[in-house]
Amino acid sequence: MKRKINGYLIEKYTNMGEAYTCKRLLEEAKALEIGLNIVGVYDTCVKNGDIYSGDEQLFPRDFTINRYKWGKLKHELSGLGNKNYNQQERFEQYINKFEQMKNLHSSEFLMPKYMLATVQTKFGLLADYLGVPFVAKGLESSQGEEVLLIKSQRDIDLMTRQYGEKKEILFEEFINTSFGQDMRFYSIRGNIIAGMIRKSAGDFRANVALGAQVEAFEATSEIQGIARDIYEQTQLDFLGIDLLFGKEKPYFCEINVMPGIEGIERATKVNVAKKIMETIRGDFEDE
Repeated sequence: MKRKINGYLIEKYTNMGEAYTCKRLLEEAKALEIGLNIVGVYDTCVKNGDIYSGDEQLFPRDFTINRYKWGKLKHELSGLGNKNYNQQERFEQYINKFEQMKNLHSSEFLMPKYMLATVQTKFGLLADYLGVPFVAKGLESSQGEEVLLIKSQRDIDLMTRQYGEKKEILFEEFINTSFGQDMRFYSIRGNIIAGMIRKSAGDFRANVALGAQVEAFEATSEIQGIARDIYEQTQLDFLGIDLLFGKEKPYFCEINVMPGIEGIERATKVNVAKKIMETIRGDFEDE
């Protein structure tokens, strides 16, 4: 008889059970007889070392799945799991896009030129190194937020007013062969289980959250090699891997340490949520 296992799904709010990714994970956990409850960071507090969700004290469980990026409360909630998905220290590191650019490499992709700097950096300095236009990315942004195409000093000045003078930005070479489209792959421990192309009608960004259309796309052996390389370097169990279209090889765009699964499940018909929960279930069967 299989041992009953239980976990927390860490989200922004506890009442997010109808959000697509949460709903699907809860459904597949139930089908596998895994106890899984959402706990919201915004509904959590720590009282003299004890963790509460509302009025209910929370106690350790077998695992946590983290789907929230920021703050100490998320860190404390992750500590309630014997196992963390993704592993807490690596999750914290690879939220940051600069850490990704600095540390990840593969012979199967090209890396855009990049520069880490503040928004006060002069346009001319950036343009001389990156070309015009170039891309500006917030270090921990998601869903296309804080991602801008920079064409002039005026764009830099607008960023400074919007984000403040101390804001650090990852500036990158613009890969024009991938304007308005990219590739997203879902990787479980270095094995790509589903892939899609995201296409935008007019935006240079190709985020589903911004209205991009999706269609299934099969990973080549070279792209499978990228997933294996990234897993060896990060040891992150569940990843979204974003690549840009290049003339000879794809360019690295970013990895997502808490990817949503709505677009890729609908595009590919792959039951990604089931494969996630089966992987977690398998970890405890091997003990």
